Amino acid sequence: MKRFTLVLWVLAILLTGTFSIASGARTHYIRYGDTLWDLSIQYYDTPFYWDEILNANPGVEVRYLQPGTDLIIPDIYGEMIIVDQGPLYTGGIYTTSGSSSRPLISRLVLETAGMVTDTPLQPSGYVIETDLEEEDPFEDINAYPGDLLAIDIGRDDGVQTDMVYKLYKQGEVVRHPVTGALLGDVYRVSGVCRVVDTDPGSSVVLLEHAYMPVTYGDMLVPYNAASPIPVASSGTAEDLDAYVLAFQDEGLERIYSYDVAYIDRGSSDGLRPGDVYGMYKYGQQVMDPAGGTEVTPDVQVAELIVLDTTDETAAVMIFSVSTSDLVRIGDRIELIRRQL
Repeated sequence: MKRFTLVLWVLAILLTGTFSIASGARTHYIRYGDTLWDLSIQYYDTPFYWDEILNANPGVEVRYLQPGTDLIIPDIYGEMIIVDQGPLYTGGIYTTSGSSSRPLISRLVLETAGMVTDTPLQPSGYVIETDLEEEDPFEDINAYPGDLLAIDIGRDDGVQTDMVYKLYKQGEVVRHPVTGALLGDVYRVSGVCRVVDTDPGSSVVLLEHAYMPVTYGDMLVPYNAASPIPVASSGTAEDLDAYVLAFQDEGLERIYSYDVAYIDRGSSDGLRPGDVYGMYKYGQQVMDPAGGTEVTPDVQVAELIVLDTTDETAAVMIFSVSTSDLVRIGDRIELIRRQL
């Protein structure tokens, strides 16, 4: 698992490129639980610029951020550019105009969102062997970036060198947490591969990116690059509650910032990438000092941005959490901002 986590960080760095400090700066309003490491991920999509944030704030201690104060977030050329209008794609990171609290959505996140659908995926082919370059006992059933794979389609199927495919795994069956209705299966993105050699009925592909270990039977779908999405920053959202159905990482019981979940609303409900959901801690009846009863207000504890939709479901990423009671399957969330 450590090897795979390292692979993800390396991918994030490769996607963002090499940068230098630019002249401007933005500010972040520090909230409880913020760390320099997490803020570097939030604003630059990699944890390794935490020291640049620290250097821009000489009065800040690395182990302690004072909630309620402002922190300078230095602009880094190619990553975070202040703009007056419209979404911007720069060096692998999508950003929007406005305040520094807007999420930055990396291409890595958009490419790996996955889906829940009741329409079976129609793959072009399948992975039929992993780790082609190794001999036993070194052969590994799991493939990682840089490994060679065999797929069951070749020149007779129209495959040519340098064609690119996205790899999917079919996951668990999903039922609605309230009604019990069958909603479909989870399809998770395992990686991206490029054809390097072809035979009439099979091909060799290079695994260029892997978001989880690639194994025998992973499905091949022609690759289409993810498009940047504008993040809804205003606009009144009508009542469109949703429920959390499953997580991108099936091994988790609860998820936190930058994790991806699947919900039971989709494009047929008018949902679009960039729409924003909120999760709330709802008010409770309590006794006041005079002996009466009052209802405490609802408090928003998380925000989730829609990354992609099917007809009936959507993939969402958590980009703000202010509670230790993390997001769980079955939680109800409310649409709070919709694209204008």
